[in-house]
Amino acid sequence: MRLKYLIVICAALSVCISAMAKDNAEDRHVRAILFSGDTIEGYLRNDLKTGLKNIFSKTGSIHQYINIGVEPKGGETKRYSASEVKEYRFLEPTEGYPEGSVVVSEKINSPLIFKPHSCVRGFAFELDRRESGSILEWKVWEDTGGKNSTRRLVPVVGVKFNGAKAAYCIIHNGSISTALLMHYLKKQSPEFREVLDNYYNKGKDSKAHRKELKDNPSTILLLYENFIKENKPLDDPEANDEPQQEGKK
Repeated sequence: MRLKYLIVICAALSVCISAMAKDNAEDRHVRAILFSGDTIEGYLRNDLKTGLKNIFSKTGSIHQYINIGVEPKGGETKRYSASEVKEYRFLEPTEGYPEGSVVVSEKINSPLIFKPHSCVRGFAFELDRRESGSILEWKVWEDTGGKNSTRRLVPVVGVKFNGAKAAYCIIHNGSISTALLMHYLKKQSPEFREVLDNYYNKGKDSKAHRKELKDNPSTILLLYENFIKENKPLDDPEANDEPQQEGKK
């Protein structure tokens, strides 16, 4: 078992080293907004210590720390946690994100045994943001299964409804996966849970609706927007707790 995790760590570090070898400084140029209200501009720096802190964090996959330097190389850097940084935006535009892609700090559902709604605050790419909530993407470890099972990082797309305590998975490695979200809504909003269950699982067009969700995850936010026009929105008391400032690690 220890050997398996050592292999995973080495693989993760090799990815970091490979990324550094192909480095384009402007791809790492960011502007970060802190929860304190301060704004910082600089370059993401892939130092070993920050990488290890992320690997040995609560999940090992959801990044909880970033390191920013004033210059692309050399000079001083400072490490920030997801409890300090509200969001950071890449300043290099891309075709999909002409204003630069955004990474936000958010509470993310990270289930444990007997604790299905355990959460961690970490960084996730923001794919869409609406008044009703946001669509996020992060990565998790997955066992391939079988006799020679290995672990690999796979993408997760999740939804953070306004009023919910955390972002919950809706698509896991390309497959619809809403079980934990539905379990959460069973207590928080059984009426909205029923709407989603009928739309994605029980209705005559549920197969088409599930494909619609895979093609455009933001459609689940539209369902929520329609729901709250005539129903009470989510109001989890844990939804708006402010992060505790941790200082430099």
